[in-house]
Amino acid sequence: MKKIIRSILRQLGYELVHRTGDPILTEVRKLHETLRLCPENDLSWADTLSQPAAHACIRSMLRLHEIDLVLDVGANRGQFGQLVRTLGYVGDIISFEPLARYRSQLETTFSADLRWRLVPLAIGNATAELPLHVFNDDSFSSLHPLNAIAKMRFTGLVAETQAERVSVRTLDDLRPAWADGPLRRILLKTDTQGHDLAVLQGATEVLRSTQSIVTEAAFVPLYEGVPLFPETNAWLTARGFALSGFFPISHHPEDLTLIEADCVFTRPKTKPTST
Repeated sequence: MKKIIRSILRQLGYELVHRTGDPILTEVRKLHETLRLCPENDLSWADTLSQPAAHACIRSMLRLHEIDLVLDVGANRGQFGQLVRTLGYVGDIISFEPLARYRSQLETTFSADLRWRLVPLAIGNATAELPLHVFNDDSFSSLHPLNAIAKMRFTGLVAETQAERVSVRTLDDLRPAWADGPLRRILLKTDTQGHDLAVLQGATEVLRSTQSIVTEAAFVPLYEGVPLFPETNAWLTARGFALSGFFPISHHPEDLTLIEADCVFTRPKTKPTST
């Protein structure tokens, strides 16, 4: 009888779903409803279908490596911290965000979370005072100026509104603040709009305790003087990390050329043997 009812509902364009407490399955269900309403928008499909897979991979990293400290570089409004909490992570989170406009919002977001704190600094490979370029869509904010490709692709979204002077430090400089006590098992997330390799380069000591890395990588440069994915991949591979997951973020609308992707790296449990 249930099969007959389900078949009739499907013919009418409806689908029965079971409620679930699993955050990934809940996300997949919501994404299904969103994409069902715009079936001809290929760009929307290409840029969103990878999101639940990325989140599933991150959840696996948190569990498999028994992570007890998440370093959230480029916190923006705290989206990544909220994500790992949704995925069941209950350990410490340190979020780094230099933009003043986000601080009150971030503090409100985790005001009741005693294991989540904010460090109002930019992170890089050297101590400095640098201009942070802020745009109409402030998710593009970066220590690097945008190039002609980005201005053509995103037009009014990337009109610069201000350049805010920010303090830049390295993660290794800040490491003593959390390095006391037992050896930490770290997941390092960096999303700094073109400055991610510099973040990693300033974290030589931190990487010794890092089990997994989530980093944004560029395939088509949107900012001046930034490395592309092959350089970041080679740098991390040379330091003992292996690519675990690769999840597209944005494509060019005319030909679906990949622009950026989130990449998850893992610390292998055993080293590969040579033949």
